[in-house]
Amino acid sequence: MAALSKFSAPAGHRGRRHPVRRPQRGAALGAPDQSAAAGAPVDSLHAEIDNPLDLIAGHQLLAEPAPPARTVGGCACGHPMCAAENRHHPTATRVFLVERHPVASAGLRSVLATVPGLSVVGSTGDPVRAVAAVHRVRPDVILLGRGACLGDDLAAVVALRGPDGAPGARVLLLRRAESTAEASRILLAGASGCFPLDLAEERIIGAVQLAAAGGSVFLPAPPAARTHQAVPPPHAAEPPPQQAGLTEREREVLAKLGLGLSNAEIGRELALAEATVKKHLTQAMRKTGQSDRLRAALYAHRHGLAG
Repeated sequence: MAALSKFSAPAGHRGRRHPVRRPQRGAALGAPDQSAAAGAPVDSLHAEIDNPLDLIAGHQLLAEPAPPARTVGGCACGHPMCAAENRHHPTATRVFLVERHPVASAGLRSVLATVPGLSVVGSTGDPVRAVAAVHRVRPDVILLGRGACLGDDLAAVVALRGPDGAPGARVLLLRRAESTAEASRILLAGASGCFPLDLAEERIIGAVQLAAAGGSVFLPAPPAARTHQAVPPPHAAEPPPQQAGLTEREREVLAKLGLGLSNAEIGRELALAEATVKKHLTQAMRKTGQSDRLRAALYAHRHGLAG
C-alpha cells in the first residue's frame, strides 16, 4: 500500500503525492463510488414501518422515525441491487388512520391489510396528536374519522395538510356528505372526499385507491343542495296573474319587463310600436296594483312570468 502511494511525481511537481484510491471490496464494476457521499453510509432502511401494537389496539402512535424518501425508479442510495429490487416490488400506498373509536380503527386496518399495495403505517384517536404523527411518517392517504361536526373535521383537514403535518397527503373524511354544498366545503378545505364506514369493504378499498391516485371520492353521491328563492313572498293585496284579468299581450309585455327590457326593446321583441308597449304595460300595472316599472318587474318575478 505504501509503495502505491509513493511513485515519483512528474517534473515540476516533485514533492506532491497522489494517493491511489482502492475500490471497495465487493463493489460492482463500474458502480459509482459511494464513499464520497456526505453523511453516514446508507443503511438498511427500505422496510415499511410497522407497529405491532396497532394490530391490537388500533389507536397507537408510531414511535419509529420516518423512513428515507422513496423514489419511483429505485431508492436514494443508487446501488444497482436496490434499483432492481424496487423495480420488481413497487412501493405500497401508505395509509394513516385518525379514528377516535378503537374498534372502527381496527376494522379499517383489517380491511386494508388484505389489499396488496396498501400499507397502514400508523393510527391515532386524537386528531391533534395526528398532526405530528403524519409529519413523522409522511403517509400518502389519511382517513379522518367523524368528529363532533363538519366544521371540526374541516379544521382537522387543514391542520393535517399544513406545514406541520403532511402537505402532500390525500385526506378522506369518514362521514357522509349531506349535500353538494357540503361536498364543496370538503374540497375547498383540501380534502379529497368522504365516505361512511357502513360501505362494503370493496368500496372502501376502491375509495382509498382512487384518492391515492389523485381522484376525488364522494360515496354515496351527495344529494343536490336545496335552494331557496330570494324574492319576497307575494303580497296578500296583489292578485295573481290568473286572477288579475291580464290579456295575453299584457302578460307578454310584463314578462319582458321582468327580464329588464326597455319599452323600445320590448317593442322589437314583440313587433309592437313603443306607444303600444307603453299602453299594455300601463294596463298591466293598473290591474296588478303596481305603481311603477320596478314594482311591476318584481311582480313578474314573484309570479314566475319572467321565467
